[in-house]
Amino acid sequence: MKIVFLRQPYKFIKRADKNLKEKIKEEVLKIQKKPFDGYRLKGISLREFFCHHFVFIRVNYRIVYKIAGNLIIVTIATRENFYKDLRVI
Repeated sequence: MKIVFLRQPYKFIKRADKNLKEKIKEEVLKIQKKPFDGYRLKGISLREFFCHHFVFIRVNYRIVYKIAGNLIIVTIATRENFYKDLRVI
């Protein structure tokens, strides 16, 4: 399954430090192997999205993605900014 990054996660990864980039890469590969292990988001406008959680240096992060032929990474954000960033989509 091919991975496609939208603009927001690409910018997030570009600004992240080296160790966080490695962790994100590791988590994206986990998602690629088992995309349906993430949980589905609730709400009428969010039903098509899945969410994957991970922790890095005591900070909770979320990766939101959808599956439409390819694995499309929609957003990567800390838990605190997650819903604010998701509303923009």
